[in-house]
Order: sequence, then C-alpha cells, then structure tokens
Amino acid sequence: MQLKTEALVIHSIRYGEADLIVKLYTHKEGIHSYLVKGVLKSKKGKIRSSFFQPLSLLEVDAIHNHKNSLARLKEVKPVLHFTSLHTNIIKGCISSFISEILNQVLIDNQPDEELFLFLKKAVHWLDQTHKPTLFPHFFLLEISSHLGFYPDSTNNDLPQFNLAEGKFEVASKSEYCIENEELNSLLILTKTSFSSLSNLKISKFERVKLLENLILYFSLHLEGFKKPKSLNVIQELFN
Repeated sequence: MQLKTEALVIHSIRYGEADLIVKLYTHKEGIHSYLVKGVLKSKKGKIRSSFFQPLSLLEVDAIHNHKNSLARLKEVKPVLHFTSLHTNIIKGCISSFISEILNQVLIDNQPDEELFLFLKKAVHWLDQTHKPTLFPHFFLLEISSHLGFYPDSTNNDLPQFNLAEGKFEVASKSEYCIENEELNSLLILTKTSFSSLSNLKISKFERVKLLENLILYFSLHLEGFKKPKSLNVIQELFN
C-alpha cells in the first residue's frame, strides 16, 4: 500500500553501517517504523539523514507492506524549515526530551487528527519562541488530555491535588499529593495557552518541582512509563 502523508519524527536509530530505522507519527496512519537504507553514507540522495532529527515535520511517500513491520520511504521532504529548533542548544535538548516522551506514549498506530494537529502546532511554537522554559511542562499537561488523563478541573479551588486520582481534594490520603506553591504552579499552567505561555513567571525551584510532578503524574497514569533519560539535562539547563 502506498501512503502519502505528513509525519512527525519521533525517534531514529542507526541500523548497520549506513541504514536508519525511524519511527514516525503519521497524520493518516498513526505510528509506523521505517527502514531507510544507505542514508548515512549517501550525500547525494534525495533522502538525507538530517531530515530525521527529533520533532522534524516531514511529508513522506511511503510503501507499507503489512507482511513486514518495517515500511519503506520512497520520498521525503521537510514541511517546515525550522529556524532554531535544531540549532539552539536549549531547544535541541527540549526536542530530545519531548521525543522521548512521545516514543513512550504513542504506541497505537491509529490516526488521531486532533493529536497530530496539536503536535504540529507545538513544534512550530517551540521553533518560534524566544522563551521555551515552560514548554516541557505545558506540553506534558496538554498531551495528557489527548491521552485521557488531563487533571479534572472540578473543585480546583480545593487546597490539594491528588496526582494518583487526577483531581482536587480537601485533604488527600494519597502519598502522591501536591499543595501550596506546587499546586499554584500547576493551576497557573492549566489556565494558560500557547499565546500566553511566554509571559508566565514561575520560579526556577518551582519549575523543577512542577516538571518532576508532571513526570510522576504520567508514571501513575501510564503503565510502564519511565522517567526520560534527558530529564536531568533539562533540569540542569533550567537551573
């Protein structure tokens, strides 16, 4: 089956001396993995290894063989030519962190129109912004809504938030509970949008704690979810 679609690069790994195995989240078919032969040696080919950096947005012409789990890419070209996503050190680290998250949570190969459009918008915003500090936090919170466990905003005036239950409470009995400044940081983030994200002011200490709590939130709601290896790098950059 031939498939022409936009796709977001989630992950790539070297295979042999010259090949890549790339994992893409496609607009029309969801998650798929592709074997790209000879791309690491060829300098004149139409498909270049630089196309497959984390969060690159591509237009692909692919051949899917359902007898083989690895499909083949016939043609590839960038949809967006990023200005800073892969050249700015901080944004590059954030891209690696987000791709690690997506590599864990996007396991269903069913297409999701709203999720794909959100990812496309998020990547474009990250490339354009001059203040990406709170992007990882906002991204995690927003994608949780697409995964089915966004915090229940009912009673969000209560003094505690139960991470395990995903709801606000008067006095939680759970060990996974946040309150005071940590709760306030979460509330601020639930009331923002891409258009106002750059204007938010949260202290360095609270940014670190908020990201830790969001990672814990994911681990409590997604079976098998593991702390991203790049989390420590992100925390060090923001400190």
